[in-house]
Amino acid sequence: MSTLEYHLGELAIAKSKNDPRRVMPTLPAKFDSILDLGCGAGQTLIGCDLSPQVFACGADIDEEALRCGRQLSTQIHFVRAGGEALPFAAQTFDVVISRVAIPYMHIPTALAEIARVLKPGGHIWFTLHSSALTRKWLWNALRSGNVKGVIYQSYAVLNGLLLHWFGNQIRFPLNRARCESFQTTRGITRALQTAGFVRVQTELNEQFFVVTAVRQK
Repeated sequence: MSTLEYHLGELAIAKSKNDPRRVMPTLPAKFDSILDLGCGAGQTLIGCDLSPQVFACGADIDEEALRCGRQLSTQIHFVRAGGEALPFAAQTFDVVISRVAIPYMHIPTALAEIARVLKPGGHIWFTLHSSALTRKWLWNALRSGNVKGVIYQSYAVLNGLLLHWFGNQIRFPLNRARCESFQTTRGITRALQTAGFVRVQTELNEQFFVVTAVRQK
């Protein structure tokens, strides 16, 4: 499957209200600007059916995905950037969303950057990785005898525990560019509060782990 085919499939899910795999952000009634962090080809933003007056920006480190996005939408401004160093001025956005990208970042650093680019009172909506999902990946690596996978998923489990208990994380020792973890309600709530967010709410079920919050004014 090509990158374009994958993102077209994700776009179809985002547009289909009856698809059980669909999870879309809860957006405030009125906002002028939105950033999708880890946007892929912008399928979540496209699925939101945003008003043409809204400044919509998508950031991702995958240049191929961004090229696909530019083919799919001319309304979205696509930027190659990672969550730990956002190339935007302070207080640029009313809303920041991120669908399963935050778990692949150094979360305390990324949340500080998100708070910086959000306007006071701005909203966030993220989907995250539960501990059950990361344990499943570790078990699959063990069953298949994938030694590299076992090492990496063991690191992701440890990193999730560090975030849960101590509010910190470490980068993967064998590749410092990588950082991954699972999240817990306690861990992500404390991390968001430390970064200056209030009204933190989480929803964790068998399919999705969603967190919303508001940047303190």
